[in-house]
Amino acid sequence: MRTASLFFWFITWAFFGKLIFDRIYYRRISIEKELLEKNNSSLSFSFTGFLLSLSIALFEGTDPAYPVYINAISGTAILIFILLFTRLFDWIFLRKIDLPTEIIERRNRSAGIIEGGFFLSMGIIAAGALSGEYEKSIKWSLIDSAFYCALGIFLLFCVSILFSKILKIDLQQEVKRDNMAAGTAFSGVFIAISLVIASAISGPSKGSFVYDLKLTLFDFSFSFLIMIFLFYIFDLLLFRRFSLSEELKEPNLSAGIMIAGIALFSSILSLLILP
Repeated sequence: MRTASLFFWFITWAFFGKLIFDRIYYRRISIEKELLEKNNSSLSFSFTGFLLSLSIALFEGTDPAYPVYINAISGTAILIFILLFTRLFDWIFLRKIDLPTEIIERRNRSAGIIEGGFFLSMGIIAAGALSGEYEKSIKWSLIDSAFYCALGIFLLFCVSILFSKILKIDLQQEVKRDNMAAGTAFSGVFIAISLVIASAISGPSKGSFVYDLKLTLFDFSFSFLIMIFLFYIFDLLLFRRFSLSEELKEPNLSAGIMIAGIALFSSILSLLILP
């Protein structure tokens, strides 16, 4: 019975997610018209990232074993977290760019890939924040989850700035000129970082709030340092004769895909070293 109820809620969240994306997030556009009549591939990247984000977060944040009302509240919170925090991260990290305008009016594929990566990153972070047993009341569990989602966004913002310095790329400038290579590279970096963040913030409480926060920051810092080390090692071993940052500016899409792949591979290895 609970499994059937959860299936019903999944369909409901997907419906309302599309409705909000359709009527509020992109100011009354028609997804069907944009995707099928206008062949807007930029929007398809963004919307696909949203759907994947929602499915990942719902898979981790809901459970047939939980009471129906907890799943209903958790799923609704997930939908709100993903949409709200993605828009917030868009506004903070790409403050000089209006992504909806770039995606809908200019059909900027780089902008669509970036926003799809944002969505997917938020879903992974929300999944980490909402994982674990409900040892507290649902109200305090949601407050904890909201706090750790916000912390995850802050860490993602800081690390993304650092990666911009490492790759010597002005992402906002590259997005404006529809550089798919840079968009692909940074989307991979966002997702890789979000995996590390989700691992750090996931799990049940182990003590006081201060202790949990210190442990979370330690786990994240250690895993991130390992990730950076592995990233440099693979970059050095595989591309000794080329500068990936220069290739991104060409723009060389293959270089963007390889940077995304190296970042994800390094992230997963770092999680294996520090489970």
